[in-house]
Amino acid sequence: MPSIRAQDQAAASTSARRASSGARRRQRSVSFPVTVVRPAAIAMPALTAVQRRRRQAANRLGAELTDAARQGRQPCIEVDILMPPRLIAEAPDIIAQAPQLAADPQPAGLRVGRNLRGKPVAVVLHSDRWSLVLRPRGPATDRPAASWVFLDGYGAAYGLTHVGFLIADDPSPVGVAWTEMLAHVLALTA
Repeated sequence: MPSIRAQDQAAASTSARRASSGARRRQRSVSFPVTVVRPAAIAMPALTAVQRRRRQAANRLGAELTDAARQGRQPCIEVDILMPPRLIAEAPDIIAQAPQLAADPQPAGLRVGRNLRGKPVAVVLHSDRWSLVLRPRGPATDRPAASWVFLDGYGAAYGLTHVGFLIADDPSPVGVAWTEMLAHVLALTA
């Protein structure tokens, strides 16, 4: 008959093996070996100074919308020139190109800001001549859906390289097509 001391030693060694194997399992799950064969190279599109400033302005707005949603506050928005899409000459081009760009974005051409729950709260989409910022509708009446467009070539009389417009609700056919485009882009980026 084995002694009590031998049973205690056997139990101690068994629990030590279990603890060390559990530690090894936890250690394996934390560290994931990665071998870099060749660093990833993304060819960024060459941007003019005008395009760079327009993209920076749109990215700032997207970042502010995201930060405000994460902090539970109202965003501080500087772009408030209300414009219906039917008065923007580029609106038909934006309506046609935005879903294609959202489905297959260029490098750095699409940014999605998410709240703390992972829901999209800001989508920024860049083209060669315009940038589009979308804010999806919030829960209940917390915040309405909104969109802003930043266009190159506007505002030259005022010394501006680009102008940003807050897109107003518009019952015209262009306004309806704009709203459908926004829904399509948001569905592609969700």
